[in-house]
Amino acid sequence: MPYLQILLLILLACSSDTGVAQLSDLVPRPELSPEQVVLYQVDSLRQNDIPKADAGIERAFRFASPSNKEVTGPLEKFVQILKGPVYSPMLNDISSSIVGSEVKGDQARVAVRIVSADGRQLTYVFVLSRQGEGDFTNCWMTDGVAPLKQGEDASAEGVTI
Repeated sequence: MPYLQILLLILLACSSDTGVAQLSDLVPRPELSPEQVVLYQVDSLRQNDIPKADAGIERAFRFASPSNKEVTGPLEKFVQILKGPVYSPMLNDISSSIVGSEVKGDQARVAVRIVSADGRQLTYVFVLSRQGEGDFTNCWMTDGVAPLKQGEDASAEGVTI
């Protein structure tokens, strides 16, 4: 499944004016769906140290909403959060797949199952909103990410699986 996700992102880049070489420079754009934003962030974290240390975290941070950045920023703080015990399984993971998605108006929730580098399976729910103003008007951006506890159903987070 990760190959399909990467292929979709490459096709998106090829169909736009950015091109494949510019995929690592992707920024929020109105044509990206909530699922595409989440896949881009998860894939960026999987390749965290390409082409340099923490480049993936930096790419993922671009898609954090302004309200998210107020809490998790600046980038140096975001790096520390991602390297902490709650989110570090997302770094350099083996695979990931969307297991649920729900969009209601300008709000979305996307559940992603991650197989961490050490083989653990974890599920994270990404909460996104379509921005109503500012530099990223009409762009989907991540407001927060919450891990689901083992045995917890993602439907409790408003995501149908």
